[in-house]
Amino acid sequence: MNVLLKKRISRYLILITATILMTACVTTETLPEDIPPALFSELKDDSTFYLNKDTQLGSDENLIWQFLAIQALVAEQKFVLANAVIDSLQTKTLTPEQSAILGLLIADKFYAQNKLPETQATLTNVDYQTLNDTSLIHYLALQSTLHIKNNLSLEASESLLLLTPRLLIDEEKQRYNDLLLAQLIQLPAETLASFVNKTDEQAIKESTEQNKDLATEQVTDIVAQANPLVESSIKNNEYQVEPRFKAGWYALALLYQQNKLRPNRLSRVLNDWKAAYFDHSVLAFMPEVLTNISALSPYQPDNIAVLLPLTGRFEKQGKAIQFGLLNAYYQQQKALQNEGEQPPKLHFFNTQTTNAQQLAIQIKQANIDFVIGPLMKREIEELLPLLGTLPVLALNRFTETAQVAVDTDSENVINNDIANDIGIENEIEIANKSNTLNENNPVAWHYAFPLSPEDEARQAAIMIRADKHKHPLIIAPKSNYGTRVADAFKAQWASLTPGSDVKVEAHYFQSTSTLADFMEDVFQTGDSKRRISQMRSIVGAPIETEVRSRRDVDAIYIVSKRDELILLKPFIDVSVSPFAENIPLYASSRSHSEDRFNMHNKELSELVFSDNPFLLNQYPEMNNEVEQSWGKQSFSTLRIFALGFDSYQIINQLIYLQNNENAVYKGLVGELSLDSGNNVDAKLSWAKYQDGTLFEVTSPISAK
Repeated sequence: MNVLLKKRISRYLILITATILMTACVTTETLPEDIPPALFSELKDDSTFYLNKDTQLGSDENLIWQFLAIQALVAEQKFVLANAVIDSLQTKTLTPEQSAILGLLIADKFYAQNKLPETQATLTNVDYQTLNDTSLIHYLALQSTLHIKNNLSLEASESLLLLTPRLLIDEEKQRYNDLLLAQLIQLPAETLASFVNKTDEQAIKESTEQNKDLATEQVTDIVAQANPLVESSIKNNEYQVEPRFKAGWYALALLYQQNKLRPNRLSRVLNDWKAAYFDHSVLAFMPEVLTNISALSPYQPDNIAVLLPLTGRFEKQGKAIQFGLLNAYYQQQKALQNEGEQPPKLHFFNTQTTNAQQLAIQIKQANIDFVIGPLMKREIEELLPLLGTLPVLALNRFTETAQVAVDTDSENVINNDIANDIGIENEIEIANKSNTLNENNPVAWHYAFPLSPEDEARQAAIMIRADKHKHPLIIAPKSNYGTRVADAFKAQWASLTPGSDVKVEAHYFQSTSTLADFMEDVFQTGDSKRRISQMRSIVGAPIETEVRSRRDVDAIYIVSKRDELILLKPFIDVSVSPFAENIPLYASSRSHSEDRFNMHNKELSELVFSDNPFLLNQYPEMNNEVEQSWGKQSFSTLRIFALGFDSYQIINQLIYLQNNENAVYKGLVGELSLDSGNNVDAKLSWAKYQDGTLFEVTSPISAK
């Protein structure tokens, strides 16, 4: 055995022994020879108990207590001790099943440390076919979780299809059935339909005369393709999904995907599905969105009020939202006309010329049954108490203290929390209202759709951590806005690194004219220059020197406008010592704008930044249509257009998102979901430039 490995294991075992001896001082009673609990079940005792049992009862032939100790240590986030036991076990000769269990425990450890790539790599090497039922359930649950976090809906569905028939606890059956449907409906309709068709052809070949007699005449067009055979046990082919079981799920997902916004039709086709798949195991634990369809009916308003600033200081922002909303409206109108249905009527109200009391009266007179807006927090706070039970999608976040901001640069508009940062950095607080909504206790029919710089900063922290950086640094403007964004990043980083004593530094620049001195302070190159100067004066002759920068920073998150970033990056490049490795740079969407002559994009090569999918050209047809009808617009204006477009599109998705914690809607702003405070969260996309060409970067962030 490698000498260093022996020494490492020896140190770890000494540490474990010391822990056990400390607990032995508490009691001298001999622990009874308990039957060990099942691995990966809920453990009632702490890690010390299992370490003691291993010492008293364990042997090379029976490793269960050591496995249980690892499970408990991981749950307690005692990773050093967990590594000690793992290293010790890796020196022993294990059976294939024991090796698979150890690999699964190591994957659990990586997952608890938020090391997702290492978790997947370890899990891939686990021979799951050697695992017993309990361990296999744990394996499949972990694998499906990883797929979901990586936005691999097809792979997640396959893992969940293997998992759900094996579950024994009713609560888990319900939870994972809900999760499976949520993943399946994210697949394209063509994928769902093609599998049902393919399974039908296979089923016909394998069917017996008895099975053919089970066909029902009540099957709809969606489920009629799948021949209704009696479902065979999964155990007949233990590590594959039985075709009819899978076909039933795919058909169920397809009918829900196509009819979720039409509750009456959904109820009819669901009854047809139940007749066709009368023996399907999901019937015992139907996904909750299909158990009370009437209560989960989507909003289908006839008259929609849109409250925007259409004149005055924020006219440009209001008109951009209006244009995006109308674009979505006309798309819906074309689709409904093809089906012989009428779209709702839109009523636009100018919040700059009408106060809250007048708006409430006019909304009632117009028989409004859904409201989009207002935009400013003060307006939201004043108006919502006057609207009663009308459903509202406000275009800002609910808070107890509304803040109004003043924009001094109309071209750097809304990428952020609109009333706080419409390119806006000077804020005026207004007094609390007794009837103000609290985002932690929302009214069920009030929703908020903010574009928040704090949310973007939190996603940046997750991204940088997933890229295995340990010591990030933040550069942001010296303003209330810069402080808020930096604080959000630091708070998220702390939650991702529990127990770490690393504190994220934030440095705030005041103006572009002082960037040289600012960077000297950030990278501590001024001290190096002073030492060089002192050496030259002592030696009294020219000496060859190199300025050295700090080496404890391994990533930088930059929050700045585009012109500021263009100046910041070269200062960073020259400030980093030639002896040190290049520091990866990340930036917010605030610095992403169109480079018509492709000059700056080349200068920003390798810088990774976040933005909404619409501005990363993930919707090229929509981009072309908007440019043709509206002309060239700044990216900041197009972000507001995307907000308007999604705010209309999401109306009939809100109930679904609200009642399904795994639900996601793919919009122009990003992958949208609802949090517990009824705020619409947007998962942004990531990209970088290489020699002026844009490349998408895979995000580790799940929408939920």
